[in-house]
Amino acid sequence: MIKSALLRSYRIQEFSQFMRNVLMIVGQHNPDKLKIKALYNALNLQHKKLQEAYKQNPVGDATPQLSNLDKRRDQALICLQKVSKGYFYHDNEKKVAASKQITACITKYGSRLYQLNYGAETAALKNLVRDLQTNPACMAALQELHLTDVVDVISQANTEFEALFVQRLEKFSQYDTSKELALPVTEAYRTLLQHVEAHATLTPSEGYTSLIGHMNENIDHFNKIVARRKSMGEPDETDVEVAAHQEKDTPAV
Repeated sequence: MIKSALLRSYRIQEFSQFMRNVLMIVGQHNPDKLKIKALYNALNLQHKKLQEAYKQNPVGDATPQLSNLDKRRDQALICLQKVSKGYFYHDNEKKVAASKQITACITKYGSRLYQLNYGAETAALKNLVRDLQTNPACMAALQELHLTDVVDVISQANTEFEALFVQRLEKFSQYDTSKELALPVTEAYRTLLQHVEAHATLTPSEGYTSLIGHMNENIDHFNKIVARRKSMGEPDETDVEVAAHQEKDTPAV
């Protein structure tokens, strides 16, 4: 009996490698003699289509870069908030007024922008930076408190984050296309298994027994990868998109 492969849990690279192994194993067991050559060819054809699509649309892992840019803009924003608020208590009236001006501008978009989800924070920071860099009163206040460079950091990090995030979404759209192409590969694979098991039942032979044994070894190998990943709590490739719709953890301040 051929074991059940956790195909739905395989990442696209793992799925492709799994099928590549299947084709290699079947090819080494004389598919003509085992009367599964047509099914082997069908699986090979579908797998080639998947490989070609994936080569054209590789999914890069931008999660660390996104996280670093998000942290950078959050820290700069917190710096801007805390430093400007600190001037509330200054004995210089111009600095106190500047403090109030900057704080009021930030508060208009919420006192904890860094807690918003990725998309909402990016949009809010774009508007905040625009106000701070184009409103004469805000520009004067920033200069008074020497905080212009901090806003520049927020702007740069936010712009880079947005560009990378959009790129990431586009790549995942292409990734979805690859996942769609994985469906006919899966169908061809399952059809092949059905015929192998049927032949092994109706006309048992060492050839089928050996083939099934090797296929099960391949299945065990990839299923263990999934089990190990789950036990270590590793995220799936699409977690960054899920995170875009969830609240972020509150950073230490």
